Amino acid sequence: MYFLSKDCFVCNTQDYWIILSASRDKYLCVTHADLMSIGRRLYGWQGQGNTAENFPQFGVEEDTLIASLMSYGIITSNPSDGKPFAESECPVRESAIEMLEPVALVKLSLFCVIRFFLACAKIDWQLRAKDLFRTLVRLERRRLCVQSSAAGPNFAHASRLIAVFRHLRPLYPRPYLCLFDSLALLEFLASYRAFPRVVFGVVADPFQAHCWLQEGNVVLNDDLERVGRYKPIMSI
Repeated sequence: MYFLSKDCFVCNTQDYWIILSASRDKYLCVTHADLMSIGRRLYGWQGQGNTAENFPQFGVEEDTLIASLMSYGIITSNPSDGKPFAESECPVRESAIEMLEPVALVKLSLFCVIRFFLACAKIDWQLRAKDLFRTLVRLERRRLCVQSSAAGPNFAHASRLIAVFRHLRPLYPRPYLCLFDSLALLEFLASYRAFPRVVFGVVADPFQAHCWLQEGNVVLNDDLERVGRYKPIMSI
């Protein structure tokens, strides 16, 4: 029996299984038919309750697929290093936060500007020096530590902070990319004790990946129609 590695996440879309290896920041695409051929050997596989005759018999190609997935660190035979091969639970997207226009910005304080640059520099360094999974685990641990004592989401306050971040963003010398911008915004919001989730989504054919911030069912830093094209693969 094989297990999905703890740093990997999967979703089934358009007759494909998309696999995200967060530690490598890489995606792998496997057809549903190919993965089903080894389904009875994957702990947590959706069809595990089916009878054995519903699964194809093993052959050289199936053994090769297992060896390939293990070589990429996608699956493991050690249960202590793995988890069920199943899609992660991700929050539903129902609405997007109302964004403030620049004219509605509150007066920027020096303290706010410093927080912005510290957040961007911190995430910039972490994305260059550490693997993505370690960065995400750190963010999740911090969110869980304050979750029990934190008040409910204040979307008006979050909207003002996001407007400030967008206003200052052109001042930070790094190309606009959804991963950096979402994590930097998350770090900036965290400095004000706001801890939304970062959600990763994919489209199989043609392959595309995207990420955004979400508080409950509310998308914070993207358009609802745009993120609706992606199927979530990870929420952390």
